[in-house]
Amino acid sequence: MKNNLVIVFILFSLNNLFSQEEVNVGVNTGITIGNIENFSTFAYGLDANYLFEVSNNIKVGPSLNFVLYLPKEFNGERKDSFLYMPIGGSVRFHSASDAFYFGIDAGFAVGLSPSGDRGGIFFKPLLGYKLTDSFKFNLFYSAVKKRQPTYSHLGLGIVYNLWGR
Repeated sequence: MKNNLVIVFILFSLNNLFSQEEVNVGVNTGITIGNIENFSTFAYGLDANYLFEVSNNIKVGPSLNFVLYLPKEFNGERKDSFLYMPIGGSVRFHSASDAFYFGIDAGFAVGLSPSGDRGGIFFKPLLGYKLTDSFKFNLFYSAVKKRQPTYSHLGLGIVYNLWGR
């Protein structure tokens, strides 16, 4: 009987803990700007965040992203795509009405393609709007800062909350 009470207590405690968290995934696309415009026109991405509420309007947590820069064709030849896996953290500041938010994802972008790419510092400031309890829309600037060049793009994305609010 004691074991059952302990299990029930733990489950209720975990439920309260998870109610303060948010897990979301998103997809995005954008147009390249800056140094990479000569090599790529479009970028696509996937995002995943695990956010913890630290106050009423602030959430922080780890993030994992994938960013793909599609190459332009030169003289009938297409070079390798640029693929990065940014690993880092996220911060989100929500408005009092919880409809608008802004934030940043930042960390290190591991270079996956082409081979030998050492990656770079990743940052992605964003401004978003909560469409429903499950879906959000955001506008952002995303960049992988390398020695030369900086790979960057302006884009828009849609985010789906797997759980949390």
